[in-house]
Amino acid sequence: MMKELWSAFGWVLPIIIIVTVTLFFAISFWKKKRGKGRWVNLLPVLFTCISIGGICLITLTPFDNVSEGSVNFDPFSNLKLNLIYRNHLDVPIRNLLANILLFIPFTFFLAWWMRHSKQLILMVTFIGGMFSFGIEFAQYYLPLGRATDIDDWIMNTIGAYIGGALFVIVRYIYKFLKMNKVLR
Repeated sequence: MMKELWSAFGWVLPIIIIVTVTLFFAISFWKKKRGKGRWVNLLPVLFTCISIGGICLITLTPFDNVSEGSVNFDPFSNLKLNLIYRNHLDVPIRNLLANILLFIPFTFFLAWWMRHSKQLILMVTFIGGMFSFGIEFAQYYLPLGRATDIDDWIMNTIGAYIGGALFVIVRYIYKFLKMNKVLR
């Protein structure tokens, strides 16, 4: 599974590393120049932007043989077909998990950025769902050779929810440990 993912998306990693290092240096320079603000407050913004860039690179990069992409507006129909007509469950499960995992970092960092908002999980889930809808919309209208699939949108939105909930859990654990003076 990892070998297939690396062959498909391995080229994205160097770009993300270069952008991350560049942004760290830019923010560090900004901090020294201005001397205002806390470095920690810039991290969620930085990581949210990096995760948006990574998602766009993975989902909006055209395939080599650009043709008209397929469209599926029937929820879970591709999953049903794969479960019925395939001997192995690894392809549909990998597709579902990849779509869920893709949005967890994005909404975790978005929740960190928006940590003072009320109804945080609901907000980041909605934003994640709308971002995923925008990606599927772009895949439908742009000649990328990509498949527009409602299952991708559903799984991305589930991933967005998990990312928001994960942040709330991590924040709760952090506050609990800080309150019990385990962390300073």
